[in-house]
Amino acid sequence: MSIVPVQAIDTVQPRWDSSKAPSFSALVKERFALDIYKAAKKYSETQGVEFLSASLGRITVTNFKIASAQLDFEVLCFASLTDNGERHDVTLLMSCICSLNDDFSRIHVDSTVPCPKNHRTKPGLPDDLVPIIQKKNLDQVAINILNALHICPNNGTMPVNGVAVAKSLGLHVEKCEFDPRENVFGKVFFDDAMTVVKDSNTGLAAIKPIKKGTILVNESPFGCTDSHILNNTILHECVHWLLHRPAFQLAKVWNKEYAATACRKLKIDSSTHKWTSLERMEWQANSLAPRLLMPDWVTKFIANEWLSRYEQLSSNLRMERTIDQLCRFFDVSRQMAKIRMKEIGFEGMEGAFAYYEIRRHSISFENAVREASRNPLFWKAIASGFYTYVESCFVVRDRKYIYRDQDGVLRLTTYAKSHPDECCLSFVFQRSTQSIPNGMLRNRLNDEVFIAGSDLSPKQFERSTKAIAAISKSLPNSFADTLAAHMKRKGISVEQLEESSFVSDRQIVRYRNEENPYISLQSVICLCVGMRLHPVFAFDLIRKAGFSLNDSIEHTAYKIILTSMTTNSVRECNDYLRQMGINPIGREE
Repeated sequence: MSIVPVQAIDTVQPRWDSSKAPSFSALVKERFALDIYKAAKKYSETQGVEFLSASLGRITVTNFKIASAQLDFEVLCFASLTDNGERHDVTLLMSCICSLNDDFSRIHVDSTVPCPKNHRTKPGLPDDLVPIIQKKNLDQVAINILNALHICPNNGTMPVNGVAVAKSLGLHVEKCEFDPRENVFGKVFFDDAMTVVKDSNTGLAAIKPIKKGTILVNESPFGCTDSHILNNTILHECVHWLLHRPAFQLAKVWNKEYAATACRKLKIDSSTHKWTSLERMEWQANSLAPRLLMPDWVTKFIANEWLSRYEQLSSNLRMERTIDQLCRFFDVSRQMAKIRMKEIGFEGMEGAFAYYEIRRHSISFENAVREASRNPLFWKAIASGFYTYVESCFVVRDRKYIYRDQDGVLRLTTYAKSHPDECCLSFVFQRSTQSIPNGMLRNRLNDEVFIAGSDLSPKQFERSTKAIAAISKSLPNSFADTLAAHMKRKGISVEQLEESSFVSDRQIVRYRNEENPYISLQSVICLCVGMRLHPVFAFDLIRKAGFSLNDSIEHTAYKIILTSMTTNSVRECNDYLRQMGINPIGREE
């Protein structure tokens, strides 16, 4: 997950070149040189000598105190002093303090002494204030954090609760909907700021004031609703708060637009990639959150215990059963349990749940068309006619899951949003890494792939088709008579069909009265949408008009409309077609 700046409402131009990496040394020399010179002068007065001039040398951060948000650092000051007209050049070692709560607006020089010969303090933090953590030390760092927080009973043998960790740090966790692309799981705010969220009452974007120390969790319908993802996201943001506040505050001094960290998927492909400070912070949070949830030694102990119990099973099944036991114990996802076992050193993990990916339930119209054109299983699922395309989801046609709002637009019910596995088709994402202008890397959701087996069971499908089969048997053989039969069955007048289909009343009358009327494919689709025909009846009407749909992108888009969007309006269907560069159907005057 890569850290990205969230733009604050009140922004101020940075004093320094924001294209350069934030530097604490540069900040001190630019902002506090005068304070340090005054301290050096005060020291010379106490020594009974006269202060002439000074320059700043090496600046070393020695410690960060989390509880007080205090940063300790040393400054080497090269001072020129004079004693009875005789000049002396000395190196002063100055111990300084600054508080993150002051946004680095002031410092306090705690002590000034002559610098010992060959003095070299080991840095507590590098110049960009991002901790240096080697991969081999990640597990130990996680254990140190758990021990310091005193929130993991029995030495880590109980699941870690993200909300409890946040509370122990004085953080407030708040759930709301934001980022409609569902590409951001959470944000942690190091300062008061404004951010854009979805208003729960109106459904519109709204500006929300956020207090310092708040973790926002994305509660979009198919965002961070899974408890496993939720817990990991909160711990991820807690790691940022624990380790990265100094670096982030420094970045904000460099550029006032930084207000929060946003948690996105991150993938670095090249071992030779030169990591930025932001990428290192995100890697650390990504790596430490799972280790807080599944500490090294206890994961190894429990895994070995279950592996021994499943010794008689095949290798893959043995690993899968063990992974599932870890999932239950630590309340984590299969993917996380599998990754942790591999990190700890268990072999033979490649085949375990090789088919498993994180499921999602939304898919763009364009990607749905692409998937339907290449995946027979997906086409078979939606061709059943049991699903309708609502809010980017293929959801079961049932009032329990969909409704029309005041504007007549189809929406998902609250229940459907809370139970997507029950009513929506599932997809996994293929991902690719994308470089963006500010130099950061984020994992872009590139394409969706249908998960076979997430559709209806044969029994559900059988129950849904009984009524449809009865109606189908009663339909006439000709296009004109079938059109008339559907209008009569649904109680739709010519005037009403004209309004809903964008087909003129004269054409509708002609289509009903002529034995073999000339009609375009687009007009037939408009009539199907206008009458809200079930897909079985829609394809029947298409066939009786003399058309058959091929596998081109245009015709596949029409198939999606006929199978899953006949409950939408023609205008809504046209909006989706235009997005793909396909000419709209019907006239919209």
